[in-house]
Amino acid sequence: MQDTYVTGGLAGLLQTYLDQQKIYDPGLSLALTKFSADSRMPTSVWRELLEKIESIQPQPAMGLKIGRLSRPHHFGVLGYLIMHCSTLGEALARFQQYQVLVHNVSKVHVQIKDAKVIMSWDTEQGASTQLSDEVFLSCFITFIQHITQDQRVTPIALHFMHPAQGEASAYEKVMGFPVSFGHDRVTLEMSTDAINIPINTSDPHLLSLMASKADALKGQDDFLTHLQQLLSDSLSQGVPTLENSARQLKISPRTLHRRLQQRQLNFKQFLRQTRELLAKLYLDDPALSLNEIS
Repeated sequence: MQDTYVTGGLAGLLQTYLDQQKIYDPGLSLALTKFSADSRMPTSVWRELLEKIESIQPQPAMGLKIGRLSRPHHFGVLGYLIMHCSTLGEALARFQQYQVLVHNVSKVHVQIKDAKVIMSWDTEQGASTQLSDEVFLSCFITFIQHITQDQRVTPIALHFMHPAQGEASAYEKVMGFPVSFGHDRVTLEMSTDAINIPINTSDPHLLSLMASKADALKGQDDFLTHLQQLLSDSLSQGVPTLENSARQLKISPRTLHRRLQQRQLNFKQFLRQTRELLAKLYLDDPALSLNEIS
């Protein structure tokens, strides 16, 4: 079984929830700051963070409420890619293609049956937790509703695997449609009428740029992913150097230089690419001010 992860951008989503609920826990907030939007968070850490929040303030449908606060920047490149698609149908296809950029906990399967678009997530990596499932499904639904601003993008039903933590009506109140529990896999059903709904932020040029970046990230090896995460985190504290980066990777500068050279890269080039990517993502994020970007 492969190591599983979620995007580090979800740490920002959890902090948004803590702020909204006025939950002050220095240790928890410190743990969240360790993950940037371009990093990967081990699934075990992600689930522990959710359980910690629930232990501080337990309530039914907490994961759904967290997901309702999600915005494109929490999903990095995939978020921006989807928001530039032309229709919801195209967005769903892109999501299926690139979901691995958000998490690799389970694969998404999409089929059309009985005038419904049925999205389901397998359990090849093992069943996820109810809290985690709630967050991801609520995030996805909130996201597609946000980019379409169309009332027709209201799912027919949402099915979870685990038992409800309380009355099902509490979950339906958050989402606004039927929610059920105890199924073989997590499944989301929508009407096929929603497929052709246009996306308000559609932009073919930006879609092409983001698709190229998504392809690069999807095929990127673990070494470059780790190095890019390290550089992204270090840029807030100054300009990273090859020597300091090698020290953090626990290898020699010579080894770092050689590994980059094997990939037809050098340190300055890869640092510049990382900075350009961050700048692009930040400039496309309406939630950030110019001061925060700089």
